[in-house]
Amino acid sequence: MTQRYFYRLFEAIHRRISYTFSIVSFSLTGAWFGAVYAFFFGSATIPMFSLQTHYPVVLTFLGATLLVTLVHGTQYGLFAPLGLSGLESHIKRVNKALHPNYSLRHAPSQDLDTVLSDLIRLPTHNMLSSLGYASFVFITDVIAYLVLGYDIKELWYIFLGWLAAAFVYCGFSYIITDYITGPKRVLLKKILLGRAYNVNTKSGFLGLKGKFGFLLSLVLLSLTVLAVYVSLGPKSALEIVAFIGLTFFAATTLIILYFQSISTTLEQISKSANDLAAGGPGKLPLVSIDKEFLGFARDFAKATGEIGRIREHLQFLVEEKTSELRETLRTVEELKNQQDGDYFLTSLLIKPLGINRTSGKKVKVDFLIRQKKNFVFKGKASEIGGDICIAQEILLRGKEYTVFLNADAMGKSLQGAGGILVLGAAFHSILQRTLTNESTYSLYAEKWIKNAFTELNKLFQGFDGSMLVSMVLGVLDEQAGLLYYINAEHPWSVLYRDGKASFLEESLQYRKLGTPGIEESLTVKTFHLEPDDILIVGSDGRDDLELQVANGERVINEDESLFLKAVESSNGDLQSVLDTLERKGKITDDLSLLRIEYDPGKEIKRSKVSKDVQNLSVKAKEFLKNKKLSNAIQVIEEALELSPENQVLKRDLIRLHYRNTDYQKACRHLETYVEENPGDTDMIYIASFCFKKIGNFTKSLELAERIQLRNPGIPANLVHIADLNFRLGRPEKAAHFAKLGLELEPENQKASEIVKKIVESN
Repeated sequence: MTQRYFYRLFEAIHRRISYTFSIVSFSLTGAWFGAVYAFFFGSATIPMFSLQTHYPVVLTFLGATLLVTLVHGTQYGLFAPLGLSGLESHIKRVNKALHPNYSLRHAPSQDLDTVLSDLIRLPTHNMLSSLGYASFVFITDVIAYLVLGYDIKELWYIFLGWLAAAFVYCGFSYIITDYITGPKRVLLKKILLGRAYNVNTKSGFLGLKGKFGFLLSLVLLSLTVLAVYVSLGPKSALEIVAFIGLTFFAATTLIILYFQSISTTLEQISKSANDLAAGGPGKLPLVSIDKEFLGFARDFAKATGEIGRIREHLQFLVEEKTSELRETLRTVEELKNQQDGDYFLTSLLIKPLGINRTSGKKVKVDFLIRQKKNFVFKGKASEIGGDICIAQEILLRGKEYTVFLNADAMGKSLQGAGGILVLGAAFHSILQRTLTNESTYSLYAEKWIKNAFTELNKLFQGFDGSMLVSMVLGVLDEQAGLLYYINAEHPWSVLYRDGKASFLEESLQYRKLGTPGIEESLTVKTFHLEPDDILIVGSDGRDDLELQVANGERVINEDESLFLKAVESSNGDLQSVLDTLERKGKITDDLSLLRIEYDPGKEIKRSKVSKDVQNLSVKAKEFLKNKKLSNAIQVIEEALELSPENQVLKRDLIRLHYRNTDYQKACRHLETYVEENPGDTDMIYIASFCFKKIGNFTKSLELAERIQLRNPGIPANLVHIADLNFRLGRPEKAAHFAKLGLELEPENQKASEIVKKIVESN
């Protein structure tokens, strides 16, 4: 956009006055910008400097700058509409050749080459002219000082300010001229190349390094002048803001032009390379006259010439190699048959691993897998890839859970399939141990999923990064509807509820399996599913859709919400989701989808609270207001006899026993409550505290570790775990958790006491 408006203004001046003056009108901006630099520097460094004391000098300086502006413009064709198109022959040639009414297409090649040479040296010429005009302004000020009798010592500061102004003026003139003349140089080069004319490849005075050095020096010079201006005397905020704004505008404009020139040149190189690759001549009429790019252009021209010679003999080379290619093709076909055999064997090994061993009583699980690589071996069609889905029912602590896994192994075809073989075999081994091992059977869901994830991650770490796997591993409590899950750099899971689809995750949780260190701060996420909720987990093939082909390039979908829309329009049905995605675009990767529908049926009882229970609850609150805990407990117990399944009453009763410091009774109720309500994290924490109070440290630690896995950043729980480990004779673990607590809360006295006890015991 900046480039478009810049050239619009330039062309407007070009049409009304002349081509070279349109250039100078921009470069003269540098003259006035430099004049501002000189004024700011002089006013800051010269003692007692002001418009009143140095009025004649400032007036002379301003008059000389105006005169320079007029003469510089006249030199470059300011009065072209009056017949004076410049003061020098090469400027007149440029204005004549580039007049809007003049046709370059019909001009002689020699004339065009001359104009091209004039344009190439125009930036350097304008820069030297600017230096001459800047010198004139300085000499004028020196004469004014001598004539008017000012302190000669002040000329030293005038000279320093002039150096800054001349530097800015000359640099502006070169970069602006180089940038503006670029399109015309390209046009002339294209015309000459079309006529097979030997194009001029002279470089400019400044290369990429020189321009960059000027821009960097401009920024540093601006900071220096500003520092001097501010430090040598009190200045108004308006003056400082004006100087900063002017500097920012000028520097930003030049930086944009500098990088735009580089970008345009790189685009030209890319287009020429693509043209050469497509069989074209690969001609490279560079917009840049920087010696670095011109050196590349000369080498590129040599390469295109060599390629042209090779193409002339291509037919002969093709015929010579045809017989070899036929033989190679036969060899490739044999190798392909062997490869397809390997693919087929691998697919047979993977098939029994990706199974769904769920009954569908309360949790309905469905799979859909479309591997990218399809093949035919001995007339049998099959597919192979790096995606897998696994689901199975297990028992933990006497409760029914549904375990599910959706994974995507790194690599295509055989490499990805190898990762899935390792993952599938290892995960089925974990499931089998869960079904047969009593110690695993007694684990809480959080601990089970942590152990499974850690074991799989350590297994893949052994491949030293050559085999990574993204996955979602989940465990669903069929009775309570509580979902425990870990996402290892897999696409976010989708919840479909009441006709709306949304992402379950909000940020990346962990890197892929096989990444070192991710198990050190493991967190198990939880989410409560409601009846008729649908959870859909899928690999990144669901997002990698080729939407269309534009200019021969593939356009890949980058909109993650596209999958959400597909789920909503398909009402959560996997086959319909796949059909919707295929209508949107072409699937370019392995795709696997795992669907979980929570349908507890009649198992969920939503009993209505009777009026008697409500009255008793109100009565208990009155007792509680009057601090009659025993009476409140008695009333809640009566209410529970009327509504024994009421979880709210159970929770209230536990809290009352806890407030009454009757930890024994609180633990008796908590034993069943936390099993029936595994999603109530607050009550699990209270249960851990109560079991600690009655001396059951092992049970207390198990519950505290569940909290840690869900919310690892709670200082109080970290210190609680440290204390329990210390009481159980585990000083190393106690010290570890106490230090973690101190990192989050350095003033925690309990943590400091534990560390001190551990040090003293050693």
